Amino acid sequence: MMSSKPAAFELPPDTEVDTLGPESALPGDEPASAAALPPQSAADGALLERQLRLEEYFNGELWADGVLLDRRGRVRRRFHVDMQGQWAGDWGRLREEFLFDDGERQQRTWSLRRLPERDGVRAYEASAGDVVGTARGVAQGHELRWNYVLAVPVGGRVFHLRMDDRMYLLGERLLINRTEMRKFGVRVGSLFISFGKP
Repeated sequence: MMSSKPAAFELPPDTEVDTLGPESALPGDEPASAAALPPQSAADGALLERQLRLEEYFNGELWADGVLLDRRGRVRRRFHVDMQGQWAGDWGRLREEFLFDDGERQQRTWSLRRLPERDGVRAYEASAGDVVGTARGVAQGHELRWNYVLAVPVGGRVFHLRMDDRMYLLGERLLINRTEMRKFGVRVGSLFISFGKP
């Protein structure tokens, strides 16, 4: 969940195949639900035994490394993130400090809220300074999916990009994230991020 340098985005229509599948329901006034995640089965094996809980994983010190790709899949930027998370009951705060390969630094602070769990599906809401409205996430087993709109300045204008984050807990300390960014339903870029804990 991050902002990026405006020059990395290309807004003309793209004819490439969507690498993440069809566009899902995006943020609105409706509550998060299990429909945002595909059903899991026994074929998922050991992954079913892992439970990705934001209040557990994003607590304390973390780090991440990632790449930003344009709509054609070309790497535009690399970055490192130092994070500090803190939770009190159902409420959390996550501070992110970004360092890009060109020396640029950015910061973001997320305010997080855990919602009541229903039928094994965990739901979350979040907000940040450059997020339009409320980010909504649902988690089941090892997977968590966020949908939100990010305000990104491009060429003197601000574009609202729809972000589809998919996180997967691969181990006690390893989490990977794949994000698709869209404008008017067209993919304009993507992110790949790996998270780690000391």
